[in-house]
Amino acid sequence: MAELFDQAVFLKFLAALLAIFNPLYGIPIFLSMTAGYSKPDRFRTALVVTASATIIALIAVVVGEDLLAIFGIDVPSFRIAGGFIIFGIGMAMLNAKAPSPGDQAASEEGHARDRNIAVVPLTLPLTIGPGTIATTIVFSHQVPNGAEIVTLGSAVLIACAIVGLGLIFADTISRVLGQTMMSVLTRVMAIILVAVSVEMIMTGAFNAIDAHYPGLLSGKPAG
Repeated sequence: MAELFDQAVFLKFLAALLAIFNPLYGIPIFLSMTAGYSKPDRFRTALVVTASATIIALIAVVVGEDLLAIFGIDVPSFRIAGGFIIFGIGMAMLNAKAPSPGDQAASEEGHARDRNIAVVPLTLPLTIGPGTIATTIVFSHQVPNGAEIVTLGSAVLIACAIVGLGLIFADTISRVLGQTMMSVLTRVMAIILVAVSVEMIMTGAFNAIDAHYPGLLSGKPAG
């Protein structure tokens, strides 16, 4: 069992997922988009978002690295690209005073259409976007084959459950915490996200250099 579960990777991946998902950031959007919904309808919407996010994240865990192979992209390159994406998300969260214009537009468009908004845009792209998929693929490369489901899948289930609980109790959380506390917690999540992105970029760069110029960083000639 120890070979199938890497606690260090699990904890880092869970922290990264929670920072990217940022349930507190999504609560005002969710409340806005479900304004006028009955409590049962809002509850069902929250469940669909949770289930959809879980399924998409687990798919990324299982087949994400295979998709890279199909397109001929190596993991170090994807790690660097993903790090920049996540860095941008983190900085936007850190500097944002309100939901981004893109989020607001998606909210207004989804509400105006009066459609089932649980999958699009609440799940994609507001909950799961390129940053989530990039992070999942990068972390899946850090555990042995066969360990992705146990190590990363466990983190996905926990993170998505937290997101689901945040949406289900969105109205209560919003009233209890208030806008100021939600803003503070969002920025804490943003700092975590930026730190994860920097580590991804640095690790990817070292791995890429080592792959193309063996022994350069260690000072040893290639064997």
